[in-house]
Amino acid sequence: MGAVVLRRQAGGEHSLTFAERALYHQIHPVKVFTDVASAIIAIDLFWRHLLVPGLVIALLPPVLVSATLIREVDLDRYRRSAMGAYVRRYMPPWVQALRLFGAAFAFYAAWYHVPAGVLGALAIVAACWVNGILRRRPT
Repeated sequence: MGAVVLRRQAGGEHSLTFAERALYHQIHPVKVFTDVASAIIAIDLFWRHLLVPGLVIALLPPVLVSATLIREVDLDRYRRSAMGAYVRRYMPPWVQALRLFGAAFAFYAAWYHVPAGVLGALAIVAACWVNGILRRRPT
């Protein structure tokens, strides 16, 4: 895998709209890693009732990475990929909101030491990612 180049196209213009960049940045490997890693760490911090560090870890890295990717990275490659087609079709705004709710609920369940709640909330997030795979295709 090559290095990530944080350089805009000539003239500072992106080939994608803001809404498209907001959608496709979600499948960038750096974003996926940041979201997963910060969620795992934040769940542990909330479990230990460390509210401020938990909120900082849960919110700051994902927001900073999102802002950087949306603003600086050419995401056209991700738009043209199979995963780009998948999120375009199966990740409408309401599914993205459900993913966010699942993550927030996992943090809430961790605070109250409810392992089944944490697992259930993470299952919601996973179901949002695989909902296109699980849907039956008409035959």
